[in-house]
Amino acid sequence: MKRYALVLGSALSSALLLLSSSAFADVTLSMPSNSELVLVNGADASGREQLSLNNGVNQIAFRYLGRYQQQGSQTQFQSDVIVIKFDENDAQLKLSLPRIRSNNAADKFNQSPEVTLEDQNNHAVTFELGMLIKKGLQLGRDYEAEMAAYNLTEQTASLDIEPASIAMPQTAALVAATSAVSVSATTTQSGKGEQINVGQMLDFWYQQADEETRKAFKKRIEDK
Repeated sequence: MKRYALVLGSALSSALLLLSSSAFADVTLSMPSNSELVLVNGADASGREQLSLNNGVNQIAFRYLGRYQQQGSQTQFQSDVIVIKFDENDAQLKLSLPRIRSNNAADKFNQSPEVTLEDQNNHAVTFELGMLIKKGLQLGRDYEAEMAAYNLTEQTASLDIEPASIAMPQTAALVAATSAVSVSATTTQSGKGEQINVGQMLDFWYQQADEETRKAFKKRIEDK
């Protein structure tokens, strides 16, 4: 009888442990060594460690980092920022990138990144892929603000979230400026001087935005 009770108790404990693990299960994502994290769900990130994510939709931004021999000299390669979005639950995911061994391969990757995402059973996982590209000077980029602006558009892998839920200075100002357009120019409380400042703010943020964000900006104004 004691032995039966011990076996039953052990089985019950295992069942409870399994139930508990299942209830609190999430999504893990292993990043390859030739990658560098930039953002996770719009927030600043770094490193190549395994990520622990909530179930559901997640957005990851990263770069390819690598080196290869080209005509006898070693070349460092850093790709544009790649954005992927996937919707998974209780899964162990692994992201893989190809080997790059030449300038042509590097250029081809930047134009059309090859990214593989698989689950713990080596099954391909469906995901959307986009690029976070900024032309011109790359120093001092605010990736969080760029991603927040990207997510206001309908580009591939954009995350459908409320801008107010992310603390992004540029986006907050952009949204605030957009909202300000709906305020009547004859509002007595604001005064003429403040209206001029709003116009300057609108012009400033419009000039800072990329083409896709400008289109979204214009559409918001037209919809008011």
